[in-house]
Amino acid sequence: MLSFIWGLFLLLNSATIGCAERVELFWDICRLNISRDGYSTWKSMCVNNAVPIPPVHVTQGDVLVLNVRNSLDVPTAVHAHGIYHNYTDYYDGAEMVTECGIPQGENFTYIIDTTNQVGDLWIHGHAHSQLTDGFRTPFIIHEKIKPSTYDEEKLLYFEDWNERAFKDMVAIDAKLKLADFPPSYRTMLINGVNANTSKSLHFEPRKRYRL
Repeated sequence: MLSFIWGLFLLLNSATIGCAERVELFWDICRLNISRDGYSTWKSMCVNNAVPIPPVHVTQGDVLVLNVRNSLDVPTAVHAHGIYHNYTDYYDGAEMVTECGIPQGENFTYIIDTTNQVGDLWIHGHAHSQLTDGFRTPFIIHEKIKPSTYDEEKLLYFEDWNERAFKDMVAIDAKLKLADFPPSYRTMLINGVNANTSKSLHFEPRKRYRL
């Protein structure tokens, strides 16, 4: 009887997994000398030499397979903020908490199951203040069935930004003996770029939008 129940469980579980899509991404973690705020230029975090990092979109039930290559000169780690990781904490991406980090020149694959989650989350670096230097992007888990009727969906997100890398901001604050830790951000980005170069969002009358 127990063997029958266990077999039925495996069958149902494999059927559930079989319905899910496999969304596979390849990320080469790097830095790129660029001006993201339109004023200051320094080596921002990037993925595949792209800045800003493209948002990640999946549908509930999909399995995100994130293949990461570390091309930095320090370890890195990738954290999907908001994912429960029940029984898969080894994919949580918190350096020196659930993993040792990905060494320089090495690869690691994160497998993220979205079966029980929907919503607007984000993926970011979790090592050496890489998050502060721009290693972050929206992670959108779409519902299988729309919760309401609308004509179009638009993504709008904001980021704090500094005119220098985090380690340089800390050094300046320490030199000036400022009680400002972490250093205050000087500006903000809209959809990954400064407001002067960000693309406008166009809305049409009598249409319903989801932001």
